[in-house]
Amino acid sequence: MIKQVRKDFYWWRLLATACSFTLFGLGGLVLSFVFSPLLNIIYRDNTLRKRKARCLVQYVFKSFIGFMRFTGIYTYSMPNQDQLGLPGQLILANHPSLIDIVFLISRIPNANCIVKASLFSNPFIRGVLVTAGYIPNDDPEKIIELAAQSIACGESLVLFPEGTRSIPGREPRFQRGAAYIALRAKVTPTLVTIHCNPPMLMKNTSWYSIPMSRPHFQFQIYTEKQYREPPNIQETPVAARKITKQLKTFFLRSLQSE
Repeated sequence: MIKQVRKDFYWWRLLATACSFTLFGLGGLVLSFVFSPLLNIIYRDNTLRKRKARCLVQYVFKSFIGFMRFTGIYTYSMPNQDQLGLPGQLILANHPSLIDIVFLISRIPNANCIVKASLFSNPFIRGVLVTAGYIPNDDPEKIIELAAQSIACGESLVLFPEGTRSIPGREPRFQRGAAYIALRAKVTPTLVTIHCNPPMLMKNTSWYSIPMSRPHFQFQIYTEKQYREPPNIQETPVAARKITKQLKTFFLRSLQSE
């Protein structure tokens, strides 16, 4: 155990993690209080303003991911990442870690996502959330409609069907929202499995509860031809239940086989 701790530089990774989240917080403040007001002044067109804001968010997230990897906090692999960010794409992924969304948006231009409604009341990050046009999760029907509109406009939408981070050892509970969005938008989702070994930044854990050995994030991207046909069926509760069951089965089997 001592040799493993020394090998993976536990205390250095803990310090680097603290620095990373400090920089991430500062980046959020700069985006909200500096760049977001500037974008609102410079760009009157709402679509162009959103695209520019998301470009900045992608750059900040990419820098954050790169910094954490450079400092040795973790390693990761994301083969075939060029399959992400296609126009009008619905991207569904499992959610084992706090930084899953950061990973994905860092690789996807003009990515939209669904954000906790309470964060829109946070004065420190509200600016960038509003300017980027992210969707608050305050109303289920509104979420489905705005998400479908986003996809129809050629944006990439990132969504976690579980709605929250997974709890290790507990079978995930998938929400039907992802299925309804796929049905409303008439698209076949691109599925992404995320496996983190050993687990890091899980639900109900603090940022400083890092594993004793360096984690590795493995991303696998699946196209529609690899799992099922497009959902060209009527939007009904029965269809949503069926697709949700298919998604859950797919993720459970894929993660178990990795």
